[in-house]
Amino acid sequence: MINLFMNLLSNPLSILLSTLLLINSLSSKGQYLEPIKTNHKLKTQLDTIVNRCVVDYLSNNNTFSVSIGIYNKGSKTTYYYSKEKLPNANNYYNIGSVAKTFVAALLAQAVIEKKINLDDDIRKYLPGNYPNLQYNGHGILVKHLANHTSALPKTFRLLSTKVVDSLKGLAIPEQVDYLGNYSRDNLFDDLRKVTLDSIPGTKFSYNSMAVMVLIALLENSYKNSYEHLISAYLKGHLGMYHTVPYLNELQKNDIVQGHDNKGQPVPFANLRGFYFGPTMNSTINDMLTYIEANLKLNDKALLLTHQLTYGKDDGFGMGLGWMINRDERGTRYFYHDGNTKIGYNTLCVLYPTYDYGIIIIVNDTVDQHKVGEIENTIRHQFLMRNQ
Repeated sequence: MINLFMNLLSNPLSILLSTLLLINSLSSKGQYLEPIKTNHKLKTQLDTIVNRCVVDYLSNNNTFSVSIGIYNKGSKTTYYYSKEKLPNANNYYNIGSVAKTFVAALLAQAVIEKKINLDDDIRKYLPGNYPNLQYNGHGILVKHLANHTSALPKTFRLLSTKVVDSLKGLAIPEQVDYLGNYSRDNLFDDLRKVTLDSIPGTKFSYNSMAVMVLIALLENSYKNSYEHLISAYLKGHLGMYHTVPYLNELQKNDIVQGHDNKGQPVPFANLRGFYFGPTMNSTINDMLTYIEANLKLNDKALLLTHQLTYGKDDGFGMGLGWMINRDERGTRYFYHDGNTKIGYNTLCVLYPTYDYGIIIIVNDTVDQHKVGEIENTIRHQFLMRNQ
């Protein structure tokens, strides 16, 4: 396969899209891949590396499309591969838990505007009394909601077996509509019944519901909806006009079709209400704008989200929303992934030292680890070799 690939590159008459290579490539299961469309010709070292990664990823019968945006020292490059309709830079995806970084950015903006203090007990911003929100006299601070150290349970309300069984008989949009009725008031009511399992701020435990509490605090502080607040921030501060929590009917025409882990199409659904984790829909172009803003850090709120709030500077830690670690060279990087469970996998990684960032979005939920392998290979074969 490598020899065939090199022959194509060396033949001046073969100004071919990598589709021609992929059609004739054998999958890991010994079967021919379906024809794959792409927007890229194999011109650069980066093109070649990305192409190899995507060929491997799309060898799985239950994968369909890969969209990649790379920001490198001021240059933006996009890649689209698909067995179905070829996506483009302005198509929408639900980016899953990467949405938590947007909630954190809005929190940081609230701090700058003196609406919220990161070191305040969250009960200062909650309606009514919550004597249960402490452990041995230690309350939950606002920053604990954003860095997953709140000690809150991961689920505030367990659904009965009867309800779960009834939901199984519904289509996904109907399930989403039912669970979307879980309101902010429902969240507050259930929050009065929870029990903390440790001293807040001492233990990392990934928690989507804690971030929903943070959204509720932000809405209370601003007396406005999260949808309005985050859209205003993204447009006004970052110039992001195609990143929104919910898609309208016109925008839904530009959504990339998602698939479940069995390869079946999943109807798109706006994840409203407070039962689900934070939600966000975006495009590759807008995510590249977001990456650039997070690398330049001209926006004070984004700068604040990069400050370590938990963990070790020389190992794993948390900023606000962003996870932080160091690679094998000791270089610090920021990252977040997202699996919606209903159609998409996303990974966003920032390397400020190298002025480099990458967004990868696939329209399946097969294997988040495999999406990470794409990023890892590109990093080792391109980024590391060019530093």
